[in-house]
Amino acid sequence: MALSIALGLLWAAVVLLWGWQTRPRLVRSPSPAPPQARSSKIARASGLATAAVIALAVHPGLGVGMGLMMWIAPHRRRAHQKRRLQAEIIEELPEAIDLLRLAISSGLNVHLAVAAVGERLFGPVGLGLAGAAQRAHAGQRLADALEPLPDTVGEPVRPLVRVLIDGDRYGAELEPALEQLAADSRLLRRRRAEERARRLPLRLLLPLVTCVLPAFILLTLGPVLAESLTTLRQ
Repeated sequence: MALSIALGLLWAAVVLLWGWQTRPRLVRSPSPAPPQARSSKIARASGLATAAVIALAVHPGLGVGMGLMMWIAPHRRRAHQKRRLQAEIIEELPEAIDLLRLAISSGLNVHLAVAAVGERLFGPVGLGLAGAAQRAHAGQRLADALEPLPDTVGEPVRPLVRVLIDGDRYGAELEPALEQLAADSRLLRRRRAEERARRLPLRLLLPLVTCVLPAFILLTLGPVLAESLTTLRQ
């Protein structure tokens, strides 16, 4: 009885934790947030405390399993968030580069082009450019404001940041470099889409084996087995 109650509470805790982590977020900040690390430590400590209580009250093996799960879950969640952020950057980067090319070809300088693109994109790249434009408007040089973006936003923006810094510091021509960056970013996005398409059959294998295959076996072999058992009884 106690084991059933503990398993039920454990399942409820897992469902609530998953629902809290997958809640919709209205704004994504491009800079690292220290409170997340603190909340992760608090969640890990509370999970280990819960595991210790279960180990003492119910069963040591169940408590050890609970503790391992709560210890591994934050690392997996951070890795998942990092992969999702990288995917969002790769998806948004070609549009950002095209808008920068359009703004510069219309006669805007680097500062105004970055500010204009940052106002019209709401993903991680747009937020990073908007933050850099705000810091430049406050008095910081645009090249210095753009320099930390690969660390705060993501590594895929490094080539774009390098081109913009060269244009701001040395007056390098931006349109040819942005054109090449746009082609490279589209190629990267296409390769990522092809990779996701190749992974799709593997992801469908688990629901196919666990859901469709048992039902197929039951529908095809069930009547045959029932008829065979009826014949043997007669």
